[in-house]
Amino acid sequence: MNNKFREDDFDDDDASEANWQDSYSDLMTDLLAIFVILFSFAMMSQAIVNARAESAYKESLINLKANSAYQEQVNILPANDGIQPEGRNFNELYELIREYIEEEELSTTLSVTKLGDSQILLRAEDSIFFDTGKADLNASAKPLLEKISELFVQYESSIRMVRIEGHTDNVPIKNSRFDSNWELSASRAVNVLRRIVEISQLEPKKFSAVGYSEYYPIADNVTDEGRTKNRRVDFYIESME
Repeated sequence: MNNKFREDDFDDDDASEANWQDSYSDLMTDLLAIFVILFSFAMMSQAIVNARAESAYKESLINLKANSAYQEQVNILPANDGIQPEGRNFNELYELIREYIEEEELSTTLSVTKLGDSQILLRAEDSIFFDTGKADLNASAKPLLEKISELFVQYESSIRMVRIEGHTDNVPIKNSRFDSNWELSASRAVNVLRRIVEISQLEPKKFSAVGYSEYYPIADNVTDEGRTKNRRVDFYIESME
């Protein structure tokens, strides 16, 4: 009887071991199944991310091409003459002054120079405006100042300031009106300014006048030619930019 009991015990142990192995096998199968499912989800998510990234990349390329095409179209559009950049107007002012000097054959007494992108220098010998030793404008000055005023009005929105400078040679002057070249140069500059403001609708605040006497020569004062160059009226025209 004792032997039978022991054999039954062994049978129970074998059955328990078999059940444990079956349970373990089932657990591993379930874990493997779960792993496969999770891996599949991960691959599907990655595929979705890749698809979205590729779609976004293609969309960005399309937008980039569209923007490039639009920019090229804008660049080839003609400029609107009614709304021009201030710098372009300032350049046109310089060109019109230069053309006027050439057409009227005034190059012996007038010159124009562009000083960088923001300033124009219009230089006139004193003889085109004044008689010797005087500050009153002569008859020949009127049509020239009318033309200058016309150009200034046309491009007023491009002009910040016009500084009118009077200059003389170094020959002392003393007459009933002027005690020195200081007074002469300053009076000439003021009379030019006053005439321009009188005949145009230009804002007076855009003008200034100053006399420099003989102290800023552009040539020597030894020769008549040099002194003629030094007796002058300079218009420094400053751009808005």
